[in-house]
Amino acid sequence: MAPRIARSGRLATTAAAMAAVLAAAACNGAAQNDGEVKIGFITALTGPVAFAGQTFANGTELAVEQLNQEGYLGQGRKIKLVKKEGAEKPAQAVDQAKQLSADQDVVGAVCCILSPVAGAVKPITSASKLPLDIYGATDEGLEDPPYVVRTTTMPQDANRALAQKVAQEAKPASVAYAVTQDNSGWVSQLKSFQQGFAGTPVKDLGTVNTLAAQTDFSGAAGQLMAKNPEAIVIAALQQSSISLIKALKSRGYKGLIVTAETIGSPGAFKAAGATLADVPFPVYFYAGKASPAGQKFAQSYKAKYGTDPDSYAAQGYMAGYTMATAVKNAGKEVTRESVTKALSGIKRIDGTIYGSVQFQDGQLRAPNSIVHITWTKDGRLAEWKPSGTGSA
Repeated sequence: MAPRIARSGRLATTAAAMAAVLAAAACNGAAQNDGEVKIGFITALTGPVAFAGQTFANGTELAVEQLNQEGYLGQGRKIKLVKKEGAEKPAQAVDQAKQLSADQDVVGAVCCILSPVAGAVKPITSASKLPLDIYGATDEGLEDPPYVVRTTTMPQDANRALAQKVAQEAKPASVAYAVTQDNSGWVSQLKSFQQGFAGTPVKDLGTVNTLAAQTDFSGAAGQLMAKNPEAIVIAALQQSSISLIKALKSRGYKGLIVTAETIGSPGAFKAAGATLADVPFPVYFYAGKASPAGQKFAQSYKAKYGTDPDSYAAQGYMAGYTMATAVKNAGKEVTRESVTKALSGIKRIDGTIYGSVQFQDGQLRAPNSIVHITWTKDGRLAEWKPSGTGSA
């Protein structure tokens, strides 16, 4: 009987060892299983900013699809997006972040259009050591390496540059501002426009505050026009910006209206039409002046989705591309730890849709790709020039 007992012991030991190997493989995540690397993707296809959420999602999904087809990761690996609907509502997005954090096969995450949502999600992912790429939130300081990087092309830099161009070339004598006061991201964008005008001859006539839930902008338009400014700057969400522009023009305002990238999507022109003509806004991606990689992206996007990509689609694409680069650089063992190290270690990427970009303390910077554009009356995008200097 003794030999049988010894044999049984050896079998038990072997079984235990195999179980340990299988458990270890499971803990290493999907990268060790059929070459699939799982990346969490908290989307916003419903909710208050679904108009932007769809194009963000389109861009990210297109990047992953193309890179998978090209074999970008090498070693037979492909990225699989684990999509969760967050609707850009903090509580809902936090719940989805908790689910992704609990799934150890998920080695990275992409999220967030609104700053309050990003601010709510990042403590969840960071506590789980799940590397997060924020692709849309614009409040300053949200990046927090090594666990949180941001590929958002920061509108503050672009807003400052546009304000300076307006002051130098359009030369308005005065400017008034409108801002969504209960959104910290828009308050930050307001400040960047003001910084761009600071030190120029343009006189600041003050600011009119609006609210995120506001729908009637006739009063705000009246307050702005009462200041008699030659230029008005609007720092607000897309629908708020459109509504205020309509209210100003219906009241007969003839001065220059300047706003942010939110009105740059095809959906914005569909909603507002020629009302948006000659209203300048800054973007980091404009197909008419894009890099070779950017032009290829624009062609692929239009072929797949039927419309030209806007700046949100470009930001989504860049987020997917950057996360894929981190996975590629993570080495043989793709884990949260190795992806975190690779993602926070990216300092420069050449040949992107923005050209060459740099990362400073976890924040993407692409100042050389800033373009000032506007809608034309027939619904095209064109570079903006002040009236009298060849405006489109």
